[in-house]
Amino acid sequence: MYREKIREYYDHLSRSYRKVADFILSNYYEVSFMTAAQLAYSVGVDTTTVVRFSQRLGYNGYPELLNDIREQVKAEIYAAYEPRALSPEDPASAFKDRAEQEQHNLKQMLIHNPPDHVRRVAAMLEQARHIVLIAEGYANTVAEMAAEQLRHRGISAEAAADDPVRLAGTLLSLTPDMLVVGISATEYGENVANALAYARTRGCATLGIVGSLASPVNRMSDQVMYAPTDVAGPLPSIVALVAALSALVQVASKDSPQSVDARLEEFNRIYEFLTRREVELDALESEQ
Repeated sequence: MYREKIREYYDHLSRSYRKVADFILSNYYEVSFMTAAQLAYSVGVDTTTVVRFSQRLGYNGYPELLNDIREQVKAEIYAAYEPRALSPEDPASAFKDRAEQEQHNLKQMLIHNPPDHVRRVAAMLEQARHIVLIAEGYANTVAEMAAEQLRHRGISAEAAADDPVRLAGTLLSLTPDMLVVGISATEYGENVANALAYARTRGCATLGIVGSLASPVNRMSDQVMYAPTDVAGPLPSIVALVAALSALVQVASKDSPQSVDARLEEFNRIYEFLTRREVELDALESEQ
């Protein structure tokens, strides 16, 4: 398969070849309908580079690579429109069941958080000078991710540590113009609920993101967003929690198409600056 060949050779490819490889891996459905010239135009290289890239992977030329890509696309289409019955012991059955459960959870999240409710939460985000996210257990990683995403959008935010000593230090600096977000994946979350209760004594607005309505966080929040974490097995899912917080980051950032483009352009400029040494090495490699 072309994917395995790309991964096998990727570290040894030139910069222009990597551009072709990255485009194919990310857009293989579109590539399955492209000629070598069309692919070259989309990537920003010449047609000869596409042909030589195919040969570098061990194909006789681009048509052979294209055939390999089309075989994968056909297999995926057949699997979607003519699914085979799966036995309970089949790993593909477990994968399918979990994906369908996550899909159900996401639909439930939309039902339990109607537009008017989301608008009230958006107002809380807009009024906050600083956002503190508090979580425990599996939700900790989600809180850290959301805090970092908020900071990358220029919004003041932090994820509080989950041990009592460091959490107490964070709570010590709370002021009424802060929003404290408590995240709980299960019916537990007593420590998060206690932190929210303290935040309310400091005059902070509180928002709960809960995977279970039985969580004590539900009772200690001014507003609650329900992001179901129901799945078979002993461990909760964090898919809906991640989706809810990612959506709230988007809401809080209030991006316009122009600001998104400007931010992406600036990000690319910084990234190119940080990786300029790699670009110089690639240039030297291609000259040799």
